[in-house]
Amino acid sequence: MTRERARYMIRRGTLFALIGAAGVSIQAMAVDLNRPVSPRRQLAVCMNKQMSASRTMSYNAATAVCKAQLKPKAPTLASSIQPKQAS
Repeated sequence: MTRERARYMIRRGTLFALIGAAGVSIQAMAVDLNRPVSPRRQLAVCMNKQMSASRTMSYNAATAVCKAQLKPKAPTLASSIQPKQAS
């Protein structure tokens, strides 16, 4: 009777493992890669890079540098005019 019980437990464990793997794979496929990265995440990544590159840079200095880099640039008159395409 103990062998039957052991087989039952192994099958049950295998079933739970397969269900868990299926759940993880479904979540992995549901990630939208085209979704833009949030500004907060962009700031955090930039600050991490800045502070890793320079150990003497303070948190506030890294914040200022990254905010300036991530700040959207206002379009200039020259960049907002679209050239006409030759037909």
